[in-house]
Amino acid sequence: MTNRFKDKLREIRDAGVRRSEASHKERSLEDMARSQKTVAAFEYRERVEKAIEELVENFLGEAPGFHLSRGFFEGKYMLALRFDEPTPTDADSRGHLYSRLMLLLAPHSEDDSFEIQCRKTIRNRDVETQTRSGPMTLAELPEHTAFIEDQFLSFARVYFGETPITRPASLPTA
Repeated sequence: MTNRFKDKLREIRDAGVRRSEASHKERSLEDMARSQKTVAAFEYRERVEKAIEELVENFLGEAPGFHLSRGFFEGKYMLALRFDEPTPTDADSRGHLYSRLMLLLAPHSEDDSFEIQCRKTIRNRDVETQTRSGPMTLAELPEHTAFIEDQFLSFARVYFGETPITRPASLPTA
């Protein structure tokens, strides 16, 4: 009886090992597919980021006080141009005028879409927030890039413009 008992235990163990190996192999294939989608999403985000870096470089040539920062904001990857301008007079209790162009990038690998949100603040006033979503494909990349370029130009129009909302009277005009 001891040998029969040992044989049954071995059978049970071997069957469990076979089920475990099969399950592990299935999970591995699923994990591999999910990982490949995640890698593709990061690669796409890096392409968009490269386009943003080129626009930033050109923008900084016209507005050297700004600096680029990177990080995460509300669960999305963020690139932000920021500038704290000193106030034109000491009478202003705020001490600085804050401007930013913040781009939030969110690849969604589960449905192969990509979202870009752009938030703008010019001299302590929130101006607007724009969002664009679309497929995460190389064919769509020019559309995402064009949206980002439009956001930079829109920001520049308001930042360098002479509206009473965005430009204090004592700041020089172009």
